[in-house]
Amino acid sequence: MTEQRQDPILIVGGGMAGALLALLLRHHGASAVTLVESHPLTLPDEPPLTPSFDARSTALSAGTLSVLDELGLAEAIREHSAAIDTVHVSRRSRLGITRLRASEEGVPALGAVVENRWLGFVLLRALYADAAIQVLAPERLSAIRRLEDGYQATLESGRTLTTPLLIAADGAKSRTREWLGVSARDSDTGHDAMIANLSLASDHQGIAYERFLSDGPLALLPLPDRRFGLVWTGPRDQVDAWMEMESGALLEQLQQQCPAEAPRITGIGERQRYPLILTHACAQAVPFGVVVGNAAHTLHPVAGQGFNLTVRDLVQLACTVGGASAPGKLSLLQQYVQRREQDQALISQASRWVPEMFRAQQPLFAHSRQLGLVAMDILPGLRQGFARRAMGL
Repeated sequence: MTEQRQDPILIVGGGMAGALLALLLRHHGASAVTLVESHPLTLPDEPPLTPSFDARSTALSAGTLSVLDELGLAEAIREHSAAIDTVHVSRRSRLGITRLRASEEGVPALGAVVENRWLGFVLLRALYADAAIQVLAPERLSAIRRLEDGYQATLESGRTLTTPLLIAADGAKSRTREWLGVSARDSDTGHDAMIANLSLASDHQGIAYERFLSDGPLALLPLPDRRFGLVWTGPRDQVDAWMEMESGALLEQLQQQCPAEAPRITGIGERQRYPLILTHACAQAVPFGVVVGNAAHTLHPVAGQGFNLTVRDLVQLACTVGGASAPGKLSLLQQYVQRREQDQALISQASRWVPEMFRAQQPLFAHSRQLGLVAMDILPGLRQGFARRAMGL
């Protein structure tokens, strides 16, 4: 008797999380994967090799790069990214600086910063190179129906798909998560993040800066061609002012907030903003369904941990269900959730309390954070523990 072919695992959402998960599932033994995305996912005739001054970028930890290495993708990504050799952490108007260095941690780099359009191109090229991954885009789900051993999904085109495991990877406002019966809590921080690319008068030398200000953290991420990626967070009315400010005045204000050793900023590109509304799914697994990426949790951008935390989730999920004969079995999905809950809780809590601690004006908190930075710079063990957690190792 011939073995019955298993229906493909179905991922809804073809962003970086959904695309990477499809590749990881195949790498860990899934026989077939279908990816549904509402926007077109078309490979360009020519790869986007020329840097775009206004392109958004993502900081990839050393752990994430090792995952991409395993998939055979990291070399292509490194060709058009900037390595992070040092992370410089400081608090404005206070003593205490700590520096995390790749050489001290025994790794080639602490991470790398890559433009999203290049990262997306590399992932998409790998998706289309795998005949067992079916990409349906642009396409949307219009309904799902629970079956005895999975789900039937109806697409807006009228096509129906059956799957033993339905994965919601369609963002913080996920419709698929709602259809799976999973609610989510939103926490509005009252702050927004402004992002832009900056041109520099001199080379950044692979140094990323995390600068804690009284209103919120400011991050400067190295990019190719003497550029920084800026992530500057603050109260919503303050971000309103930054968005409307004339470029020269904004650059002058920004330069005053940067560490003295950072390169001089000579220009700023298109400014974008996004509200810091933190989402937390009330469950990440139900029978025959799982929620990942921003549909499961969103974080404050401090230390750039959001995507890297998701990558660790995706690796664990793929390891758990990739080669399983019944990947949607609840006991299997609960194993995945249990293996990830400690790391998720730690990173989620840290991303909340670190910005709050540095914003606090009480003398006790001011002295504590100052001593903390001094201690991290003096004590190698403490610094190494923090560095390895940030690198996802």
